[in-house]
Amino acid sequence: MSRVEQCTQDLIESIQETEEYQRYQKLRELIEQDPELRRKLNEFRRRVYQVQTSGEILDHYSEQERLGKDASEFRKNELVDEYLKVELHICRLIQNMSFQIADAIDLDLDDVLDGI
Repeated sequence: MSRVEQCTQDLIESIQETEEYQRYQKLRELIEQDPELRRKLNEFRRRVYQVQTSGEILDHYSEQERLGKDASEFRKNELVDEYLKVELHICRLIQNMSFQIADAIDLDLDDVLDGI
């Protein structure tokens, strides 16, 4: 195994050992015990993802506003609220690591990305 592969494995294990990831796993287990809640939660997460990544939504503001109202109501469930908070924290942790790696590795993409 190369050093990079070993460091990657160590990083994965480090993330899995964090308090946040452990909490996420416990919350996920609780949500899985309620199939209807899991279905609704996944539907909500799917809508959020689609709004954030789709360039096809004509009225982005209205869709964001609708999601905000739905989220406010949906997050009254403490289990859902905690799950989404912990999930977001883990996603941001991974995102920040990815940004740091991309910033540190010079792939000479400035000319390629120019105009995108």
